Amino acid sequence: MFQKLKQNKSVMITKNLLFIITLWLLIFNSFVFAQNTKERQILWTADWSPNGKYIAIGGNIDSLKIYEAKSLKLYKSYLVKGTITRVKWHPSKNVIAVAIQISEDKSMLLNLDTNSKIELNGISSDGARGIDWNYNGEFLAVADNDGQITLFNDKGELIKKFANENNSTKGITAIDWHPIKNIFVTVSDEIRILSIEGNLLKTIKHRDEDVLLLSVAWHKSGSFFVTGDYGYETYKSLLQYWDEEGNLIKSNDVSVGEYRNLTWNPKGNRLASASDALRIWDEKGNLISEGASKEYLWGISWNKNGKKIITTSAVQTIALWNQKAELQINLE
Repeated sequence: MFQKLKQNKSVMITKNLLFIITLWLLIFNSFVFAQNTKERQILWTADWSPNGKYIAIGGNIDSLKIYEAKSLKLYKSYLVKGTITRVKWHPSKNVIAVAIQISEDKSMLLNLDTNSKIELNGISSDGARGIDWNYNGEFLAVADNDGQITLFNDKGELIKKFANENNSTKGITAIDWHPIKNIFVTVSDEIRILSIEGNLLKTIKHRDEDVLLLSVAWHKSGSFFVTGDYGYETYKSLLQYWDEEGNLIKSNDVSVGEYRNLTWNPKGNRLASASDALRIWDEKGNLISEGASKEYLWGISWNKNGKKIITTSAVQTIALWNQKAELQINLE
């Protein structure tokens, strides 16, 4: 009888132990799941290096990540506090221009060969969302959240700054240089074309409703550019083609989500847009192909031969696609 009681006690201890372990595992897994969910941040931007070897990615992750393009393995990581809103590789140098907001860190130039940083002074304390090199990499323009444009040389030295428009205080969401001239387009509440001297050449109200624009991309020919907006409630997001003088050529409203970023392939015959899906368009604004996405896409960039596209998302995923918008790799 004593032996039977001993066995029963042992069974009870084992059951209790199993219950405690199971309960602990459930709590631990729930904690880990909650942690992982909490830590899935927006990856705002991506840019493929001109030599095709690396991909720069940034967002709300307090770091700039450089990945090897072939393997998508992490190559380098640089601590950057706050939100990286835009990265743009220099056309010929191993230097990345980085736009930052909500941070004590300033927008900067990062030299990957020397790992040195040059702060870009004169930009709004609220940071910036637009950054771009001109066609030969001689000048860098930063469009900030106070509605001003600051010009630097390729060494990060301040040249000049001026307002997006007279007395404008609206933040600029994107900027893109003309491919062969020293003029550029900015987008915010409206589309504006400006010269390198700061002269306002044209202001365009892109639709009757007050809808924020988010993205802009000149075609390689310089004869037209494309913009993408946010949409608002019942107003669908618009992808719009404009000629060099700012006349509307075509408007599309097929996207459910906002157009966060746009980019042309090296040949200039395909435009990729990041929204609720990856969409690829031709020069005339016709939809060629579409890649479904479970999450909203933000960053986007073609590789140097136009056969691959990298995208980043609102939930910290990185995806590699082919030129037909067919998903190849998805990293979480």
